[in-house]
Amino acid sequence: MDTLQEGQVFSGKAVKVLSGQMAEIAALGQRLTAQLQSPLQAGERYIFQVASVEKGIQLNVLTDYAPVRRPSDQAALLLDKLQLPHTKEHTAFTALAIESGKALSKDMIQTVSAWLGKAGLNDGIDALRFMISRNLPLTEPVFQALVSARSADTMTSKMTALQQMLPQAPGEGSAASALQKIFTVQPGSQADNPNAKAQRLALALQSTDPSTRIAAMKEIQPLLSASPGTITSLDQVDEALAAATRKTSPPPAGMPQALSVVHTLKQSLVQLTNQPVTPEAIQSFKEAVSATIPLQHPDRQKMLMQLDEQAASLKLGQPVDAKTGAALLQTALAATLQSEDQAAARLAVLMGGEPRPSADPSANFLRDVFRFVGVDHEAMLASKGQADSSQTMKQELLKLMGETMPAPIREAAEQIVGRLNAQHILSTENGPLQQLVLQAPLQFGEFKGDVTIKWQGKKKSDGKIDADFCRVLFYVDMPNLQNTVIDMQVQNRIVHIHLAADAPVPLMKKASDGAVETLKTALAESGYRLSGVHFKEPQEAAEKAKPPLARIMDEEGYMGVDIRI
Repeated sequence: MDTLQEGQVFSGKAVKVLSGQMAEIAALGQRLTAQLQSPLQAGERYIFQVASVEKGIQLNVLTDYAPVRRPSDQAALLLDKLQLPHTKEHTAFTALAIESGKALSKDMIQTVSAWLGKAGLNDGIDALRFMISRNLPLTEPVFQALVSARSADTMTSKMTALQQMLPQAPGEGSAASALQKIFTVQPGSQADNPNAKAQRLALALQSTDPSTRIAAMKEIQPLLSASPGTITSLDQVDEALAAATRKTSPPPAGMPQALSVVHTLKQSLVQLTNQPVTPEAIQSFKEAVSATIPLQHPDRQKMLMQLDEQAASLKLGQPVDAKTGAALLQTALAATLQSEDQAAARLAVLMGGEPRPSADPSANFLRDVFRFVGVDHEAMLASKGQADSSQTMKQELLKLMGETMPAPIREAAEQIVGRLNAQHILSTENGPLQQLVLQAPLQFGEFKGDVTIKWQGKKKSDGKIDADFCRVLFYVDMPNLQNTVIDMQVQNRIVHIHLAADAPVPLMKKASDGAVETLKTALAESGYRLSGVHFKEPQEAAEKAKPPLARIMDEEGYMGVDIRI
């Protein structure tokens, strides 16, 4: 409900004409009793201007006593009365405000129309319609955030574009430099992937460049319980690797088969290098190396031939020197880390560290992604009085916007921050009912793109979300299924899933073969029961063309969700 101010104009309907030049008017979502200087006809719609609010509401009629019906006609008359040109921005916003029962002023029309001129008419009007319908403050930051949410560009593409511009940003040690570092350790990136890092280190140890080998060994040192920075020469690299051939740990209970094979290889290496060489020790090592190289690996035969040559050079009955021991360990590393699967754990086993399997890459992955972009930046400020000590993308983007930057870099940063702010605007709370909207860039295996999540449910008496009754929608552009929406509904811990995608139902079912049973088992382990998975035909072209956040904005009954509580 708008609080009327002198000079404002609005559209209203004359409900009843009263005595004493008074009338009852339906406008702005309420009934007003006002004094007027002009006669009205009950049942007709007029444009009014607030003359005074000091001694009751006094209104002037701006339409020369002629009733006006269509919002577009009312907009044209109002612009004439306010002496404003009939630009498409003026006309579109004025008609929308009249249609929505929004009080207007000349300054407001000019200000908002300027926003529309920069943002584009279609997305801008849709954003304004949402703002008015949700009684959001009519401010430029809110408007820009919602316009950004309607952009067809993904957050991933916006971040990539900004990342490419950052090297041209001025200043050393600036927010631009911090952002470049943050982008390199984005969750799911190669720098953030411990298995990819393990493979890189194993490859670096075989390099012919001394500095590369030394640097790799320094990174591996924690597995050897060595002090960092003690490796400065190639001889020290060989000595450290040879020392690793003398370290082994007993396998923990329940060690995965993939790591058991590596543990066997390490034991055979220890046996070969810690006593005079015997034919049995050589054969045991060769068999263990062969067992770790994938059968389908294209270089398997070549690697086995090199292993034979290396074994043939060993002198029976003689101890293995440091240089040879280092070479044997590098052979084991090269064979073992051909696959990225559990590569970090494989490296730890061979180097004599704790043989722990790598964590499930999906565990807490989404949580880490959302923390990375900084969706809870404002919440952290509110709860702690200061930002979290760990850097987030949003935190550094805000710093970047406060520095002197070229216009393209500033605009790119503003668009990403706007997209993040839109998630807070679209997240709502209505009593016990909550809606949470999250969107972030995702790198997971070969997939790289945006994931958008809409969670709807209720809060329990302790303020925490009720995981027994909720609805969660996932919007993601999958490599094979393309535009995909996963609708998961939870009723009393019974889960029902609908999957809609740009693919025929038979293809979706084939792609999910085996995954449904895996999902059923995983849900059961967490105390949920999967009741079924249903596949839908491709969605309507007009609807699926909208970006996910725009689809959420345009949904009817924004909070009217059937959550059987």
